[in-house]
Amino acid sequence: MVRPGWIVLPENRAAYQAVERVRGCVSGPARRREVNPLVLHGPPGSGKTHLVELLIERLTADRPGLTARVLAAADLPGRAGDDLPAAREADLVAVEGLHQLPEVGVEPFVALLDHCLARSRQVVCTAQTGPALLPALPVRLTSRLAQGLVVALEAPGPESRLDFLRQRAQERGLAVAEPVIAWLAQSIAGSARQLDGALTRLEGLQAALGRAAGLTEVQEVFGDDAEARRPSVDRIVRRVGQYFRVDPDDLCSRRRSRQVLLPRQVGMYLARRLTSLSLEQIGAYFGGRDHSTVLHACRKVEAALSDDAGLGGAVRALHADLA
Repeated sequence: MVRPGWIVLPENRAAYQAVERVRGCVSGPARRREVNPLVLHGPPGSGKTHLVELLIERLTADRPGLTARVLAAADLPGRAGDDLPAAREADLVAVEGLHQLPEVGVEPFVALLDHCLARSRQVVCTAQTGPALLPALPVRLTSRLAQGLVVALEAPGPESRLDFLRQRAQERGLAVAEPVIAWLAQSIAGSARQLDGALTRLEGLQAALGRAAGLTEVQEVFGDDAEARRPSVDRIVRRVGQYFRVDPDDLCSRRRSRQVLLPRQVGMYLARRLTSLSLEQIGAYFGGRDHSTVLHACRKVEAALSDDAGLGGAVRALHADLA
């Protein structure tokens, strides 16, 4: 099933296997729906849309008469709403970007989801976070999503970035020295999309040079990217705010609302792990809190890594993306 351009890594293997299960359920003679709905979540560039496209491509090849519809959650009930009648009758419905579902789109989506589940029609959704971490959506919706299979795609870590770059360079027929590949794996942001972009830039550089680029030349071209990637508390706060859809300024304020509390604790944990700042310095940045508050946040997040699959996956994804 692996199509050219898709590379299976430890961080996306579970999601890939889940898509394989859905393919078997939908294309098999019994048309089972034992994995329904399937929710794929992960940071931008982790391959969610790619996997949905892969699933639809293979299913339509398996069963030429099969119908599939892809809707953008952000467009419900607007432009995507015009496609709802066709989506209700499709064999597979994919809804992309649940984290962007507007309030007015909740009811149309719930109705579509219930309709499809009642008739054993496959639903696949994508989001930047798992259902439990989508506070803007009502519990009656997130609970429906959680009853299916929820799988995370994480940003690739250094070893996986190295494997990805090696395989992609080989696919492109791009000759790259091992020190160059190793430096890029350590220095370039972690999503597959960004790694692909780095190889495209490298390919252009080598075409201009008329030869394989050396490490010094690559460092000169990519130096600003590497510096921008260096972990800092500012960068951590911006990325955590983006991931949890919280204003970064609120993370550094005295606000104690539930919507802000958890992302702030994650930010403190990541600042502790990825920077050399002391507990006091981290606490001062996050709204003037004392070192004991930071220590409590770090311990709570550390426990969640094993006890809470949704939050643990989010923290690991953010760590890999920022490291």
